[in-house]
Amino acid sequence: MQRNFMWTLKQLHILLEQYGKRQMQGMDLTPTQSILLHYLLAHKGQEICGVDLHTTLKISKSSVSSTLKALRQKGYVSLREDPLDDRKKQIVLTEKAYNAEQVIQSSLLMQQKHLCEGIPKQRLRWLEEDLEQMLCNLKKEIEQEAAI
Repeated sequence: MQRNFMWTLKQLHILLEQYGKRQMQGMDLTPTQSILLHYLLAHKGQEICGVDLHTTLKISKSSVSSTLKALRQKGYVSLREDPLDDRKKQIVLTEKAYNAEQVIQSSLLMQQKHLCEGIPKQRLRWLEEDLEQMLCNLKKEIEQEAAI
């Protein structure tokens, strides 16, 4: 069962990426860029730096850097010096990002609706709890390996 389960997760990941690409095509955003932008919009008003995204979202520093670079080139974010630390750059959302907020939110809700269609609410709650536990397990394992 484990092998089949891992394969199902991988297929789900691939299909979500493909679906996300189609949804964000008109905005010239990749699924990763739209998810990161969604996170930034959900935390607007907070001072966030790239290292914060790496730490909070457990995304590699290089992925955060390349995604932010692409978002900056596309006009969704800009960077400004952190007054407390010259090495850090604060991420600033642009007007283009704020204009995209509703489209991104609607797209993610539509993806979730299609993904969860036909699954009873109680089973979705259990699934969400189980997925959160799996994430916690993997994060713990990664942190333990990093400590070695």
